[in-house]
Amino acid sequence: MNLAGSRRAAGLTAILASVIATSAAAQTLTVGDPLEDYLRVLQISGRADGLGSFTVRPLAVDPPEARLPAGAHPWADHLDAASPPRTEGALRVGLAYPQLRAFANARFPVGRNDGVVWQGKGLTTALDVGATLEWRALSIEVRPTLVFTQNASYDLAPVSVSGMPPYAYPWRKIDWPQRFGPDAFWTLDPGQSEARVDAHGLSLGFGTKNLWWGPAIRSPIAMSNNAPGFPHAFLGTDGPFGIGIGDLESRWIWGRLQQSNWFDPNAASDDRFVTGIVLTYSPSFVEGLSLGATRLFYVLVRDDGVRLGDYFAIFQGVRKRTLITPDNPTGDDEHDQMISAFGRWVLPESGFEVYGEWARNDHIFELRDFLLEPEHSQAYTLGLRKSFDWPADRLLVFTGELTRLERSTTLQVRATPAYYTHHIVTQGYTQKGQIIGAGIGPGGNAQSLSLDLYAPWGRASTWVERQVHDNDAYYEWAAANNQTYCCHNVSFHWGSQALLFVDDLELGAGMIVTREFNRYFYGLDLWNLNLSLSARWRPR
Repeated sequence: MNLAGSRRAAGLTAILASVIATSAAAQTLTVGDPLEDYLRVLQISGRADGLGSFTVRPLAVDPPEARLPAGAHPWADHLDAASPPRTEGALRVGLAYPQLRAFANARFPVGRNDGVVWQGKGLTTALDVGATLEWRALSIEVRPTLVFTQNASYDLAPVSVSGMPPYAYPWRKIDWPQRFGPDAFWTLDPGQSEARVDAHGLSLGFGTKNLWWGPAIRSPIAMSNNAPGFPHAFLGTDGPFGIGIGDLESRWIWGRLQQSNWFDPNAASDDRFVTGIVLTYSPSFVEGLSLGATRLFYVLVRDDGVRLGDYFAIFQGVRKRTLITPDNPTGDDEHDQMISAFGRWVLPESGFEVYGEWARNDHIFELRDFLLEPEHSQAYTLGLRKSFDWPADRLLVFTGELTRLERSTTLQVRATPAYYTHHIVTQGYTQKGQIIGAGIGPGGNAQSLSLDLYAPWGRASTWVERQVHDNDAYYEWAAANNQTYCCHNVSFHWGSQALLFVDDLELGAGMIVTREFNRYFYGLDLWNLNLSLSARWRPR
């Protein structure tokens, strides 16, 4: 390596040392941080190594161990700052980068993967502030979010579920309100806060940071930042953990889910316990390949609290037959459970990655059942990404992804639950009224294409998406109303975003134009304009 290459390698290492270890003492990147996706792009373009599978997030990045090759990269000038010398074991206190965000919807709510924010009609603003502390193996980040939501009025679908408030989801029982009440409101949320201890490649802690499991870029099935982060304890690796024949990444969580104010007031319980695990293996003998799985359970909390067995529900058998008892001859489970398998393959020589996730939200009854109807209660995501050098100090990145949560045709012969819903845990897989998994929601499908340009001045993006809203509810509605076809509720989104570096500021702006057909299946065709602005101070 020549002298210039050595300097570039040192500079790239200093980026992560400065961004993650200096100003923000915590060892993880917040899910959705622009730097997170930028590192993934550097990985598939062959500019960065040792960053893991990007399937267990928030992403743990240890700069001294990130094997970063020499070479220019688009954001070098913005991120390459001198990192002050570190003293082993010294107390370090820093400022969590403050950020102000604003969103506006002209006609109806549009917004996804934005954490505690719910983008209703009108203006929504969010302020993120906080501080970090690091001492030896301990790191603490306190980063609350203050949100104002104008929540202006718009036409709602009549709620067809008995006993539910007029703002509730109209088609089935799930805590996913159409509108969060009749008035504007303020929200103070713990946000991206966390306390953790990292030692010997393992991590133990507690927090409310958003989690993202699986390889998806827009719509992960198991876990995303579409909803507010929920309070949870966790145990896992603090990044790729070498086991001789490859690397392991994992996280096991135990947490509580909260109900919104706009769900069934007569619900059996408004408190749910959730536990889940994600495990990813990256074999050393197949470069760039990562294979993994997730398993999640949530259950209503009884009056006497969480039972010991609930903490270890992930070890429950996958066959429903094992749950059959004289008191439970059908093998019904009071838990709702989801299981998924996923894979990601990165080919840095080609600047290419392909990924997929397949999931189920119902037990198999027995092996024969699975062999005959593996598609029962399934969902899946498929995606690919390709990066191009354009020119040497710029990266052009193309991404395509599709997700399907609609029920399979097995519903014609057997009971098939809608994704993220359950007949006992009626709030569903939600936190404070928002879906924790894929933001397209139960019965939803989506296909998207995007193009991103990374340049020394920042990033410019454009994307298109076709989103089908709850096809499961549509077919039930069509049967009940003697409809035939062409009444599916479908939205077409075109979006564009820009991120601009101005000294120590990161300034963002975005626009989403939506044309929605057959809103509420009633034949209403509407337009919406969503505008967004953001400013974050990231001192160098």
